[in-house]
Amino acid sequence: MSCVHVPLDLLLTFPSPFFIARLSSPRMPHTRIRPSRQHPLTSRSMLVFHLRTSGRAHSYSGRGQNTMERIPLVVRRMVAAEQSCGFVHFFASLADASATPLVIEAKAFSSAAAGGAADDAAPTYQLVYDVMRSRNGHILFKKSYAERFTHSLALAAPVHALPAQLRSLVQSRLQAYIESPGVYLDGATERNVKLLSWIPATAASTTQEEAFPIPGIVMLVKSSYPSESMYREGAKLGLLFNAHRTNPNAKVAQMGLRDRANAYLAENDVYEVLLVHDAADAYLVPEGSRSNYLLQKSDGTWWCSAEEDILVGITLKTTYRVVQACGLGSVQHAKLTLKDILESKSLFILGTSPTIMPVQSVLLYRDTETRRLYEEAVRGLGTTAGTVQQVSDDKAELLFPVNVELAAALRAQYFAEAASS
Repeated sequence: MSCVHVPLDLLLTFPSPFFIARLSSPRMPHTRIRPSRQHPLTSRSMLVFHLRTSGRAHSYSGRGQNTMERIPLVVRRMVAAEQSCGFVHFFASLADASATPLVIEAKAFSSAAAGGAADDAAPTYQLVYDVMRSRNGHILFKKSYAERFTHSLALAAPVHALPAQLRSLVQSRLQAYIESPGVYLDGATERNVKLLSWIPATAASTTQEEAFPIPGIVMLVKSSYPSESMYREGAKLGLLFNAHRTNPNAKVAQMGLRDRANAYLAENDVYEVLLVHDAADAYLVPEGSRSNYLLQKSDGTWWCSAEEDILVGITLKTTYRVVQACGLGSVQHAKLTLKDILESKSLFILGTSPTIMPVQSVLLYRDTETRRLYEEAVRGLGTTAGTVQQVSDDKAELLFPVNVELAAALRAQYFAEAASS
């Protein structure tokens, strides 16, 4: 016998016979549903059902069509593409303190994502998310990530009221998720955790303040951590021209930009791309596609992009303390352009997966078109690059020396900060 916790508001979306017929459909053969005598309705938000199957217990696979229809197609596709876990937790509202997550097998999203085509009449959503690192039963900087996630929600829908307890609820639900049996695959003890919510696009434009449900999914995602050799040799980066975020201060997904960045990474075998704005923005380079960066100028000072141009991430805030603890002074902020990149002494990439990682090279251009864009930028900025290696007529990269001892010290201090947080 298996127990399924079904949020009451999910039942109320449809007439009860219809909902129960769906749960006992051929998708779940020989299944009989009855209200639990042992677990009566104990709160307004929860019904508990037992699913009795012929001869053996089955865990609920999440294939009920009504459940998946509550999750937008774009979200289902994202989960299908990114998940690396046994189960995901789905909340009809993260802000409902009495709610228990609906546990859905991650593999169920593969068929749910394929079962629908784009509909121009379907509502559009802002996808608000954050990604954090779980390690040996703990989420690094969990409190800080919960604060940033709620901040992103507030930016995405500024006139809506967020409950005061949302931050603490997010923290407890993240921890409960990574402690759930069967979540980690193949004995893994370290994975990135993604918390994802979706808000109708109209929520950002309405002028009426009101409370609203905050649906959410928590899942482990495919995680790629740099090899030890990358911390010694440095990462390879590239430049993605005419690329920028519409709201850099919040973790709001831009699928088109993400697709462009992913294609560049795959085609050029680099770890990350730096986003280069156009001439109208003086070729600003505020951040990477999924990271911040730190550069050291020729005078030895350390710099990061202006705070209004980036999401001041958890890793960046930690880096402030790390740099000071290593006796390197303080990190300063300014509007950094391609000129600053080309004239810098050293470069580091900052993020959840890489932590603080040195950079060995930046691919400046890779074909005729990107060479044209690069040369236009160099002329417009009146600068020249440092050590450039010409790979071919239409391919060149900027090289940086890697201080192995400094890189090791910065990384060690980062994990020391994580342990004390």
